[in-house]
Amino acid sequence: MGFQYSALKIALLGTSLALGLTACGGGGSDSSTSITNPSPQVTDIPVAPNLATHIQTALQQGSAANLTEQDVQPLLNWALGIAKTQQQWQKKLLTDFYTDAQNRPLNSALKFSSNSINIYPYDLSYALPVAVADGVCGWELSLQGGKGCGLGAAAKVGNGRAVAFGQDLVGGILNKNTEVSGFAPVLNNSLKWLIQGETKAQLPETIKIAVSGYNSAQVQRYLQEQFAVKAEILDCNVLDTQSNCWQEADLIFIGSNIGNQNFESELIIDYLKAGKGIYFQASNWSLNASIHKVLHAMGMETNHNLYRASSTLEIPASRTIQQSWEKVNQVDAIIEMLQYFLQPQVRPLNDLDSNHPIVKTLNETSNTLQKLNHNAVSAFSAENSNQILKALVLIADLWRPAVNYSGLNKSGDPHVFLKTYASDSWLDFIRKTTTISAYGAGDYMPVAAKDIPVSTQWETITVTLPQSGGVSSIGRASIPGKAVEIEVVDAKDTNLSVQTSYLRAWGNPFDGNGYKRPRRPNSFSVPLTAESNLFISPFGGPLMLNYNNAQAGSSVTLRIKGAAKYAHFDFSKPMNDAEINEAFAALQSRQFGWNTFKFVGAEIQQTTDYAINAIGRATPQQYVEQVKAVVFDSNHIANGYNNMPLDASTQQRCDVLGWDCTGSMHRAPNVQHFIGWIATCGYLCSGNPSDGYVGIDTGWGWVHELGHNTVQRVLSMTFKASDNGANIGCGTECDNNILAGLSMMRKYALFGQNNNGGNFNHPTLYGMLKDNRASNLTGEALRLEMENRLWRGNDGAKQAVHIQLAYLYSHLVQHKAQPDVQGVFEFIRLLNSANRLVNQLDISNEAERRKFGLTDYTAKDFSTPDLVYMLSSKIMGYDLKAVFSLYGLPVSNKAHQSIAKLGLATAPLKFYAQKTNGANILNEGQWLDLAATGSLPNYPY
Repeated sequence: MGFQYSALKIALLGTSLALGLTACGGGGSDSSTSITNPSPQVTDIPVAPNLATHIQTALQQGSAANLTEQDVQPLLNWALGIAKTQQQWQKKLLTDFYTDAQNRPLNSALKFSSNSINIYPYDLSYALPVAVADGVCGWELSLQGGKGCGLGAAAKVGNGRAVAFGQDLVGGILNKNTEVSGFAPVLNNSLKWLIQGETKAQLPETIKIAVSGYNSAQVQRYLQEQFAVKAEILDCNVLDTQSNCWQEADLIFIGSNIGNQNFESELIIDYLKAGKGIYFQASNWSLNASIHKVLHAMGMETNHNLYRASSTLEIPASRTIQQSWEKVNQVDAIIEMLQYFLQPQVRPLNDLDSNHPIVKTLNETSNTLQKLNHNAVSAFSAENSNQILKALVLIADLWRPAVNYSGLNKSGDPHVFLKTYASDSWLDFIRKTTTISAYGAGDYMPVAAKDIPVSTQWETITVTLPQSGGVSSIGRASIPGKAVEIEVVDAKDTNLSVQTSYLRAWGNPFDGNGYKRPRRPNSFSVPLTAESNLFISPFGGPLMLNYNNAQAGSSVTLRIKGAAKYAHFDFSKPMNDAEINEAFAALQSRQFGWNTFKFVGAEIQQTTDYAINAIGRATPQQYVEQVKAVVFDSNHIANGYNNMPLDASTQQRCDVLGWDCTGSMHRAPNVQHFIGWIATCGYLCSGNPSDGYVGIDTGWGWVHELGHNTVQRVLSMTFKASDNGANIGCGTECDNNILAGLSMMRKYALFGQNNNGGNFNHPTLYGMLKDNRASNLTGEALRLEMENRLWRGNDGAKQAVHIQLAYLYSHLVQHKAQPDVQGVFEFIRLLNSANRLVNQLDISNEAERRKFGLTDYTAKDFSTPDLVYMLSSKIMGYDLKAVFSLYGLPVSNKAHQSIAKLGLATAPLKFYAQKTNGANILNEGQWLDLAATGSLPNYPY
């Protein structure tokens, strides 16, 4: 599971942390008790002795099956007691670090350079940031609410203690570095705490130190000068798994220059388990696997500060201890939240919104649970030392059965609202049991889903992974409240996780639409190991594999029990009519809330109602055929992806050109996901996944969004304006619509459905050409006038340029009297395929350059008009210089010379005229011959 998982094993070192550390120096878990009389020993305390036996059992087993609503109060009180104990030891530890022997505040001034690392605790229940800068570093400090960059942290792990700083403080203080030297008393207190568990007592006369990854003479000098003790350096490599010399050490000192040594985090954990104090400090910003192992054993994580401004890495001298506490404190907010739920009647809520302190704390506790599950750890696993989380999950279980999303909103009863929010937030997906709402999960999942039968025997399922990493449906469903067991039979080297649904939007309980569904209905992503894995969701949903480190096109084999079949259509492999009909029967029953479709390069997840509405009067086979053909196949043909086979004509042209049009570089780059339920933005929103407030159909919306995610440079005709250098052309919201318009064109050819026939606006484009000629300009002035007229103007006219090139290809190369869909798609496919071939082209090879018309180029420094001109000329076997000038496109002399060296004939000027809104009906137009100069004939329609 990687280093994070190893860090979570810390709690295994002392189950005594369940309630607290008795007479123990410094920080422990969230349940530690008084630390007035420090001792390296931990007294074992049984789990929750003040709780009724059935509640203790529930905390151990992770099941609320034998609990009732009356058990919420004792669980809240128990969690509150743990939180207050955590608050006590954390405040004391921070105060002890920042006060002298007479309890007077010490100077807290400290400034790191960017040549340092950022250190922060994995879990604040047993670790604490002890030096936090004013500047916010970002996402990694979510445990601290983004309160500042972590310069140093302390932790109580097992019987031992750990402190880590992200810069060389020892060397800086010895060298009288003014940015760190004032921090020496605080560092000294932390070293005292490591050595003997207390900051105020005098150290023994002799201290034995084991040093690795740092200059031992400097460590010896520092201790002797700062503490007036004899520092004895042991001849000891504590990272040697065969060495026992660490047992003599009073302090283990580890620097970042340890290199990549053959040890695991468990070695450092063993030292902590034995009661050792371990100090770590970085010497620079560089990180490696060994550093991560050491810090993760201490319950800490890290990244470097190389690109951060040093101004964000500073603690001012004026900061008080209370201000330092505010920088690291989270436990006060947890106490406030627990106290509210204990006595909501005496703690009225005002202005309930997403920024309310209790809501923010609910979110933070939810994030902590998510982090556990992300590392294959349940809140009820021995690996989790945060006891408060166990109580919260059980409380959520007890509240959930009464949750009803009908009519729920923030303007109603705030306590009911927050109980619902809490039951949606305190989730643990790695256990045998959970509870479900008696009223369903709103518009995410109907009540009837709970009654869908699940498998009682093991099923073997093979899932094809279309790319190296991503998300893919399994074809089985998680039913609300029913545990799924999953075994990984064969994953090769692929990392696998399981989750329900692949959503990026699920609404906002605080907006005017109300609280209509679970605040986050899709599950966390939970890693799968080779042995049996448990997974359970209170809301259910389609099961998805989240994977990485896969070989594209490979497959993994799973064994699954406890899951259900639902309306899943997998067209990434052959699917017969019986299987289609079975899936549609499941859809029409409306018992499950979702259905999924799987194609090569694309997957759909949509709600049952949206799907039934999108299907309308079509048969199941008709719906499937049209969605596949119009939305996905058309896009993939136009883009030249090799999952769509070449027809004979296109293959012949590839052979003539000497191009590889089917190789691995033409594989669809990413699986495109569509979600029909809620849009992240607007009505339909592009991205991966793209999502919308509508079912997936063959209308304009979905092909438009797919175009956003697959459009290539050669369709994005953007460039610097010739007169003022401004960015102009056919960019976002124009270029993707070339692909969308092509899908509509093919839709008409296949199914006779004529939609968006005005997308390619040939009449407007021709009108621009005619007006351009009427300007009486000539040469470059004429071209420039057309450049400004067309490429700063109507998108439909811009899009029509690529289609006119495709029409010209069908006329000049295929010798067709009128263009057809095959010819149009052949040209666009060749153009997009060439785009990828040029991307991987060895530009130093002249023979290869000539294959693409790039004769004079030894670097890929051409503009997009240059590239499209050269590729189009090569594809057609004609020099298109007059055509590109006709459309106002600026082409460089170098590009012209590159094509001229191929000795191609100049292409004639022709325009295929079509009726207004008739762009899809290719056989109803006519060719116009255009003179090279002078006026143009009137448009025939």
